Amino acid sequence: MMVTTKNYSETTGSGVTAALGTVTINKSMIDYFKGRQEIWKSFGKMNSHLYRGQLFKKMEDLKLSAEAMMLVYAMASVIKSQPRIIQAMMDMPENERFASPGVWFAVRNFYETECTQYVSAAKKNKKFPVVNIPTTMPGLDILWFCLCTENQERIMDKLKIRPTFSQIFLQTDVQTMAKEGYEEFWTKIVKGSRNPDKVDAPGMRQEFYENSAGDQYLLIDLDEDGTMKEKVPLNQQRGYSLAEVEAYLRSFDS
Repeated sequence: MMVTTKNYSETTGSGVTAALGTVTINKSMIDYFKGRQEIWKSFGKMNSHLYRGQLFKKMEDLKLSAEAMMLVYAMASVIKSQPRIIQAMMDMPENERFASPGVWFAVRNFYETECTQYVSAAKKNKKFPVVNIPTTMPGLDILWFCLCTENQERIMDKLKIRPTFSQIFLQTDVQTMAKEGYEEFWTKIVKGSRNPDKVDAPGMRQEFYENSAGDQYLLIDLDEDGTMKEKVPLNQQRGYSLAEVEAYLRSFDS
């Protein structure tokens, strides 16, 4: 009996036909995949929007108040280190703490029980990586930078080295500055990592930068009464100009 060898690599079309004749799909498999479409959005990949969804689910599951959720962002904007945040919150004198003791404790407890430092650890322990909190809402991270920074320090040279700045909707020349700052952060400011799972040498990853630059988030305006809203750039097709970004920085001067 002669056995016919299937040529799956045939380019005339018969290769695809041979392959289709070898695999199978049935109704239960179709129903399985169609019924889990939400899962496939994040299957094997993550971005800032999906991370934001995960973060808020954790905060809501812990029943954090709106004030406590904002403090979570504030702490991660000032220090992107879980152990340092926890220690600093413990060490801060009670008369220097914002909000009631209950809120302060709830935020510290969130960092202790629901967070971890690195993405690689999060994959194992199902906690949220602190290094990714600012990137889930870059406009909010930059808002906190502006609120917590003295006038003379609130300048482009300081802003551009925040990795979240590259996620903002910027005109080409300003995004070029953001890329320079992104590279400076990863090559000069980040000297190394204590991540035990780290396999790559410190340095800028072009694919990570491109992913950040493609986000195109908006800056956030803040009124005196605490009302926040996204700030629409004057040119809604090209993004923020350098003049707009510098004016935004100066709007927090005191």
